[in-house]
Amino acid sequence: MHQTFSGGVFSESLDGGRAGADIELLPAGIGARTPDGETFVIPYRDTQVEMGGYNGRMVFCRNADRSLTIFCDAPKFPKALSLAAAGTLDEQLAIGHKKRRGESRRAFLFGTICLTAILLFIVVGYFAIRYGARSAVLALPVSIDAQIGDAAMESMDLGGPKVRDEVVVGAMQSIVDRIAPAAAVEGIDFRVHVVESSQINAFALPGGNMVVYTGLIQNASSPEQIAGVLSHEMAHATLRHGIQRIGQSLGIWAGISLLVGDVSGLTGAAVDLMQVASVNSYSRTHENEADAEGVRMLHAVEIDPSAMADFFEHLEEEEGDVPGIFAWISTHPDHASRIASVRAQLAGLPPVQYQPIDIDWGEIRQRIDKNNDMNIDNSDVTEQN
Repeated sequence: MHQTFSGGVFSESLDGGRAGADIELLPAGIGARTPDGETFVIPYRDTQVEMGGYNGRMVFCRNADRSLTIFCDAPKFPKALSLAAAGTLDEQLAIGHKKRRGESRRAFLFGTICLTAILLFIVVGYFAIRYGARSAVLALPVSIDAQIGDAAMESMDLGGPKVRDEVVVGAMQSIVDRIAPAAAVEGIDFRVHVVESSQINAFALPGGNMVVYTGLIQNASSPEQIAGVLSHEMAHATLRHGIQRIGQSLGIWAGISLLVGDVSGLTGAAVDLMQVASVNSYSRTHENEADAEGVRMLHAVEIDPSAMADFFEHLEEEEGDVPGIFAWISTHPDHASRIASVRAQLAGLPPVQYQPIDIDWGEIRQRIDKNNDMNIDNSDVTEQN
């Protein structure tokens, strides 16, 4: 029983060298009849089979000298050809299938490799920019930190009026001035601003502006405890955590800007990010680094670093009774483990004869209480008026 398939013929005898044809599997060989009635036959014993074409399923049947080719891509043609040739072409058909599968696998493998390479390029490029941005941040002059910090200080809502009492402000500045010589980075001008607020909090902006809230001073039992908090915040500035966070917050754009040396636009965007709420939101790694650096600085200037852990523990004990006020606790998570880390660091420090901070702490707290009372009285007068 003959089967007919749609296909074509390549031959020099044809006009244009090619024509469509009906393909028949005859007892003697593969036959092809063109629309013009011209017929071609390739004996099975002389047939050379190749597979390929645009879809990879085309079967090309060529004669011995390859002057004649009959081709067909019908799905059932290979099996029918195998049966008609009584299995004499099975090896070539199998090779053809194997070659096609191999080419498909190679194409798939090549595509997979290309896609993987593209994804790898994107991922590596992303992290390269981030790493490069971090390196670029650390390579920037400290004057950039000061530009950002000064501009942010002028625009920030500090949450209360600045304290003008020179004794109180001078006491806080003297603590910072004593710690500053041990700073890891030179050129940072630490300037203290005391703000009247019940918040038990303090922070340092890039470049050295520092804000200390009166609530923190009132809840500390000694100047050494304040020194513990301030050394931690100073460490954020000296380790340049603030501008590192700015780079992370602004993303790839910041990284590219820093790598090409464009800091003007970055400075403007950074000022918008430097708000009180975000200044304290450092990563756990940065907080641990600031703890360790703060302890190192205190020890270097002969201030007892154990006061840092003592004050942290005091705040942690009191936090449950006065929720919402202990801002320094709430913005410094995982407090218990950090206190333990500070204690462990203290145990490994070489012995030093610590020198007390020469400040009349009782007087400082009384002045703050007096200023608060005066402000309350002024507020009452304003309401009456």
